Amino acid sequence: MKSLIKKFGKINSGVLALCILFLILELVGHRHGETSIEDIIFFPAFFGFLSCIIIFKIGVSLRAFLMKDEDYYDR
Repeated sequence: MKSLIKKFGKINSGVLALCILFLILELVGHRHGETSIEDIIFFPAFFGFLSCIIIFKIGVSLRAFLMKDEDYYDR
């Protein structure tokens, strides 16, 4: 176990442990959402992942739209 943590890294191991803890809490605890869709199991994780992908795609499209040429300041 010690070599696995050393190979994987202390920070990554800590984040993985937190994810496992939150997974267990999600299965054991009961959330009270504002709407019925928030009561679906793993909804916050799915919503966060989907939001991250959408933000990334918007950023890529904005980069293509707003990016200047490499020699923009040399002209």
